Amino acid sequence: MSKKVVLKFIDHEIRKDLWYCKKDLFNNFMGGFYDFILDHNGLEDLKANNISSKQEFLDFAADWYAGGKDSCYALGFGFHKYYATPNGDYRIENQPTDTYIGYLYHNNIMSDFLNFLMSFFPYWRNDEGCTRFDPYNKCDNPFVSSWALLVDTAKLFCLDSDTVYWWQSFRVKYCLDHIPGVILKEYQDEIEFDNELVLPNIRVAGYKFEGWHIANDKTSEKVETVKEDCTVYAELTRMDIYNYWEKEEKTIKKVEDPNWKRVDPA
Repeated sequence: MSKKVVLKFIDHEIRKDLWYCKKDLFNNFMGGFYDFILDHNGLEDLKANNISSKQEFLDFAADWYAGGKDSCYALGFGFHKYYATPNGDYRIENQPTDTYIGYLYHNNIMSDFLNFLMSFFPYWRNDEGCTRFDPYNKCDNPFVSSWALLVDTAKLFCLDSDTVYWWQSFRVKYCLDHIPGVILKEYQDEIEFDNELVLPNIRVAGYKFEGWHIANDKTSEKVETVKEDCTVYAELTRMDIYNYWEKEEKTIKKVEDPNWKRVDPA
């Protein structure tokens, strides 16, 4: 008779801060965005883009040439007003809950991914040359343009290190393939076996795998093989930290332009 081991994580949860793959994160993040648009009177905007279901929205968000436009621009033009809004000091804390980013932030949903996105966006914008520091145009800030933030979020999901522009930095290429919490190796929640099972090593972007425990406690005994029905718990240690706004941004010398005005492509 076959036996079964259930795989779980200490201090982490699948589809809360861990994801089966990048596509799984995309489906949950953009699927949630679709639900948010519907809940905020966005049906007419969905219809205007020939979208009548969540799957059609996901297909639209994943299509580089959606709507007959290039570079995921159609997603930005169609739905940026639901995604984020410019605010006084351009901080995520001040995003209102009637925007998707504000709703996620203030309800502590996908917090780790949002934190990563707040650094990925300026990395991408600086690579593109959109940010000029002499004079400073604030284009490294996600909340200067809701259109740009949504478009670049879509690019994060559409591209990887092999398909991104050749001139992008190693940092951006690394980010595209290593969104924190995305499981990089095939993973199953449960494994059936006959006599004895050697527990798998797992790879999670942004983390170091420290081994399996017999209880949901890092001080509990570690185990490498199992012979009976049981549940084991993976210990992960965070390695990749993204803190553009806490450290890197503060080291950039900016020349402020007293005549600067926000320009939103949308």
